[in-house]
Amino acid sequence: MTTDTLGPSAIGSGLFLVFAPVHLWVPEQVSVAIAALTLAVIGGAYIGFGASSGLARLFWLEFGAAAFYAFVALVGLLWSPLALPLGLAAHAAWDLLHRIGAFGAPVPKWYIPYCVVFDLLTAGFLLILYLP
Repeated sequence: MTTDTLGPSAIGSGLFLVFAPVHLWVPEQVSVAIAALTLAVIGGAYIGFGASSGLARLFWLEFGAAAFYAFVALVGLLWSPLALPLGLAAHAAWDLLHRIGAFGAPVPKWYIPYCVVFDLLTAGFLLILYLP
């Protein structure tokens, strides 16, 4: 990990440490709702990156990805909470594809390490929490 990723990664870890205990203090239904909302909001962040690119194709690509994460959040909320950690792990992969420049809108350098760390820590935590 380089110095340009260490700070954002630490912030992602810190945010997880604030976020995780909430799930232990509330009923499971509330935890699932919070996790679903979190996934939908995280996925939606890329709509802004797509819009700021000024390219319609990037906007619609990012909008489509955000719609996918919103759908996964809905599946997690209505049918199976295990969809939520899977959605967060998939979002971490989406972040990494942007990091290597595979495709998608330009994203601030700090955002990807921050988001990958938060996504993966939260996915692991929720997987353990929601497993029967």
